[in-house]
Amino acid sequence: MAYVFDLHQLQTIALNEASAYQTASPFPYIVLDNFLKPACAKEIIENFPGPESPVDWDRYGNPGFEMKIASSKEEQFPAPVRHALHDLNSGPFIRFLEQITGIDHLFADPHLLGGGVHLCGPEGHLGIHADFNWHPKLRAHRRVNMMVYFNENWLPQYDGDLELWSTDASHCVKSISPKFNRAVIFNAQSNAFHGHPRPLKLPPGQWRRSIAMYYYSAQRPEHEIHEPHNTRYKGRDVP
Repeated sequence: MAYVFDLHQLQTIALNEASAYQTASPFPYIVLDNFLKPACAKEIIENFPGPESPVDWDRYGNPGFEMKIASSKEEQFPAPVRHALHDLNSGPFIRFLEQITGIDHLFADPHLLGGGVHLCGPEGHLGIHADFNWHPKLRAHRRVNMMVYFNENWLPQYDGDLELWSTDASHCVKSISPKFNRAVIFNAQSNAFHGHPRPLKLPPGQWRRSIAMYYYSAQRPEHEIHEPHNTRYKGRDVP
């Protein structure tokens, strides 16, 4: 079965955009539109689990910091979604990530810790935060985050843009609409603050849908090393 992505297209992106990625502000990132093959993206959105699907959802309800549901139980996902997860954890895709990020020796997380399928409904939000930096089961450093969005006809007034904030968590530097078949890839660092902090103004029954993937390495640069920590929220763990 073919990959859900066009490998030649990704190799071209890595060749042409690695420098821009690695020098981006406030931390290395890239936005890629038309990320998956159109037919694959369409099949995924048609089979994307909803809140009533027979999936073991983790429910996050901490107003002001996080309100969403998520699941990493890939065995419960429809085949097109499961296929996409496997492809995005495949060797060819990880080699693309190594090329564009400049980070060697990346590997996938088969457990999808914190990743998988994410849903945010009306009033849902994700406060500005820096992610956990250490995977206790893999005993590895979290290095790269990727979100792929599956939201057709997304409107700005829904207030669901992904915001990338300055490394001191003082202000928003970049705002990115979570539109259909758009991917955002960025370095996972203890000062890579991001989120979509405003409560979503969605019509009833509509959800902000994404697939989240995280990638790891056994080592990382000394200046990036911190004691293992959980998610660090602005306003709770950092000023």
